[in-house]
Amino acid sequence: MKPNAASETSILILHATAGAGHTRAAQAIAAALLPTGRSHRVVDTLECTTALFRRMYVKAYIKLVQTAPELWGYFYEKSDVMAAPDSKRARARLAFDKFNARPFRQLLAETKPAVIICTHFLPLELLSDLKARGKLDIPVHAVITDVSPHAFWVYPHIEHYHVATPSAARELARKGFPAERISVTGIPVDPIFSHRTPAPSARAKLGLPEKPTVLLLSGGFGIGPMKQMLTSFQGSRANLSLVVVAGKNAELEKECRALAAKLPVPVKVHGFVNNMHELMDAADLIVTKPGGLTTTEILAKGKPMALVAPIPGQEQRNCEYLLEEGAAVRLYDVSDSAHYLEKWLADEGRMQRMSAAARAIAKPNAAPDIAAALLARLNKTSV
Repeated sequence: MKPNAASETSILILHATAGAGHTRAAQAIAAALLPTGRSHRVVDTLECTTALFRRMYVKAYIKLVQTAPELWGYFYEKSDVMAAPDSKRARARLAFDKFNARPFRQLLAETKPAVIICTHFLPLELLSDLKARGKLDIPVHAVITDVSPHAFWVYPHIEHYHVATPSAARELARKGFPAERISVTGIPVDPIFSHRTPAPSARAKLGLPEKPTVLLLSGGFGIGPMKQMLTSFQGSRANLSLVVVAGKNAELEKECRALAAKLPVPVKVHGFVNNMHELMDAADLIVTKPGGLTTTEILAKGKPMALVAPIPGQEQRNCEYLLEEGAAVRLYDVSDSAHYLEKWLADEGRMQRMSAAARAIAKPNAAPDIAAALLARLNKTSV
């Protein structure tokens, strides 16, 4: 939403559409604020940048992780060091972002927020700079949407950070942020994911066969080895049902439908969906890339998951955390997916242990907890 008419907003929620998870986290906080009646507004920070910057920011990332994920992983690890604010690298990045985000100041002037919360690091950098120069006197909170707080998230003039795990809080503190200004709330997901419906009931509502069901996810942008996984079911005699979500990738959806028509197991193919909570309820096992928001939604549902093709960097760290906690298994050989998925589904004890582990580390109330923190900050600033 581009800034236009002036309108005061109690809470400004900033995200960036460089990955669907940042947007979903912002929307989850907004959904939790809705019952409180406090005015709030969700804004894509990239809408306050130049058109060229916006296209480059989103498309360059997607292109890189699709065609050269190892390069992205190298950049991610090498850049995960705290650079001094006056270092050449930090100054150059800030100057570039400020030049391309000049309408951002206009947004702040028009909305006049009392509190700001960010679910992406781009607005954090801009806001921290404004606060450092005495141009902004508004409390700013941040929500880190993966289990590891990369250095790109950490800025000195942010009032409070909300993180996924105690380990994330420790890592953030070791990077120099005061521990007393860090809360382990979890990653916010829509409150609807905190409600669980028995799988048979969910399958009946969705018109799915009453048999063990695997949900195959490819993320909002439709990235991942979905076709290879489906192809592995050629000739399969497995007694299971598949549900495929291809996201916003229309070409992938079309190809999956063509593949599904030739498979001996029942397959339901979707593009982008608005009822992910119902599809997760219907599943006995969920196969996904380990994005921060998707895996957090699965944890909230208490479902076992099989992790596939993590992007080096943030997704790899998410993957390692979930494996260590026992909430997931790793699907390495996607060309043999049918064998492994059937084997895991048949291991009732293992499925139950993964479900229990998922429920143990889930924080389904993260969104309302963060909303409560924002309201407390709002009340404090109005005194």
